[in-house]
Formats: sequence, C-alpha cells, structure tokens
Amino acid sequence: MENKNLLIAIIVGLVVLIGGGLFFFVSKKTSPTPVEQAPAEEKVTIIKPEEIGLSLSASSDNHKVILQVANTKGISSLDYELDYISQGNIPRGVIGQISIKQAGEKVLKEITLGTCSDVCHYDQDVSNLKLILKVAKTDGTTSQVEKSLELSQ
Repeated sequence: MENKNLLIAIIVGLVVLIGGGLFFFVSKKTSPTPVEQAPAEEKVTIIKPEEIGLSLSASSDNHKVILQVANTKGISSLDYELDYISQGNIPRGVIGQISIKQAGEKVLKEITLGTCSDVCHYDQDVSNLKLILKVAKTDGTTSQVEKSLELSQ
C-alpha cells in the first residue's frame, strides 16, 4: 500500500512537472517579444536663405544681430542657433525659438550678443557669426538654412 501511494505521488509529480514545463515553453514561445524600434530619422532639407527671405544685420553699435524672415508662408516655427567668437577667442552662442502666429507674417528678432539681467554686458570683438535656422513647416517637414555675418569693427 505504501509503495502504491509513493508510485501515485511520483506519477502526479511528473505530470505536474511536465505539464508546467510545457505550459512555460508554449507561453514563452507565443508571447511577443517587445522589439525596440529606433526613432524614425527626421529628414531635414537644406534651403537657401533667399527662399524664406532671411537676412542678418548688425545693430549700429554691434551689440545685437537683427534676424529677419520676410516669407513665412507655410512655416509654423523657427528654431535658431547663433554661434560666434568673442574677445579672447571664446566661443559663445544664443539659442531660441520663434512661433509663427499668422501665416505669412514677417519675423523680426533682435538677438543680444552678450548677457542681460538688470544691466547688459555685451561681448567684445565679436567675429565669425553663424546662424543655423531650423524651419518647421506646417506640412510637418523640416528644413534648415544657414547664414553668416561679419561685423565691422
């Protein structure tokens, strides 16, 4: 009788072990493995400054750069990065965003070459000004335009 109970216990244990193993194997095989997808690369087309009517000029005291975009038709926003070198060969830069509220509105932005809080401290001997403008269009595409400016000393 004891051998019979022991034999039944072993058989039940084997059935549970085999059934559990099969369940684990089948469930692991059928469950989808999450696949990490790389974000889709955003295609950026290069455009000429003339296409959007981009102009850069310096203020009369060379403390500011005036960024102007005359043709904003089909543009939703502009991200800008203005890089330059200041006295002592120190690389400096300014970044910002301009939202286009009305289709076709003219954009005029003054960018300070230095820092301002209560008082402005302007960078001296500024050279090698380069503007990179990321143009987000209303159709979802993105373009980029670059323009340089040399200040008269």
